[in-house]
Amino acid sequence: MILEKIKDSRRLEQILLNFIEVLRINMLVVDAKGTPVLVPKTSGYGFHGSSQWGILQYLGRPEFLSKFEAEGPYLKAIDMFGFQCFAIPIAIQSFAPIGYLIVGPVILNKALDQEAYRRHAMDPDLNMNFADLLEYLNEIRVLSFNSLKSTLDLLFDLSKYALKMNATQKPKPMDLIFINLLDLSMALTQAEYGSVMLLNQTSSELKMLVFRGIDIEKIKNISVKIGDGIAGLAAQEKKPFVINDGDLNNRIRHLLKKPELKSSLVVPILNDNKDVMGVLNISTRRESSRLNTQAPEMLESLERIITALSGSF
Repeated sequence: MILEKIKDSRRLEQILLNFIEVLRINMLVVDAKGTPVLVPKTSGYGFHGSSQWGILQYLGRPEFLSKFEAEGPYLKAIDMFGFQCFAIPIAIQSFAPIGYLIVGPVILNKALDQEAYRRHAMDPDLNMNFADLLEYLNEIRVLSFNSLKSTLDLLFDLSKYALKMNATQKPKPMDLIFINLLDLSMALTQAEYGSVMLLNQTSSELKMLVFRGIDIEKIKNISVKIGDGIAGLAAQEKKPFVINDGDLNNRIRHLLKKPELKSSLVVPILNDNKDVMGVLNISTRRESSRLNTQAPEMLESLERIITALSGSF
């Protein structure tokens, strides 16, 4: 019954589509037997290739989930090309999973050399064109272990909350989603420092929920009034700020407390009604960090992730 609601949920399909486009990784939902339940209408990111000769060629067949093995709280399948797919269990409390969120294919850490792929493509049982394989290879994301873990952890929590949303329609705690949002954002941007501050609607103050790479003594009991500092300004105006070394907006230059940082993003977290829930802050001292070298692109990705999450806030 619950999976039927998921199958017919346009909202959940749009959330999946948003995450697919942001993360550049395909996702779909299957039932406990591996039968497709929700397959967003998308293309690329290695999906079509894997549907022909990778793990996804077994999608909908009885043996599909038997191709996966336990990998911590998830299931993992690796095909002959080293492309990996993960199955995130969708379960009610501690009962057996009623379905799985399939994530992939992805490449962990490093792709094989082209000659290795050429040898696999020459396998007569595959009947594969090497040029097609290279095209699919270019679509598949290469992720570090930390990026992959952060992504899977966030999607795991999202799948639990999506299940509760369809089953009960009751409010749900959000701390884990905010925590994993921070970890995913830092992994995506290669930032060393980050935090999520949540808005107390009664006091109109931002209070620290979670932080990474920051001395706890410097932020203990910290709170920021709406309109104060860069985080307070971002919350007040519901707009993000990109702070780059040597290229500061004169309006916020005097608010910068840590001039040693090369780049920072301060992004308001809004729900579906455009109400402020909190502020995401991430920063780096490294010139080579993706946050410093690709700040506009990173901001766009983070805003799309937050938009994808907004229905859960």
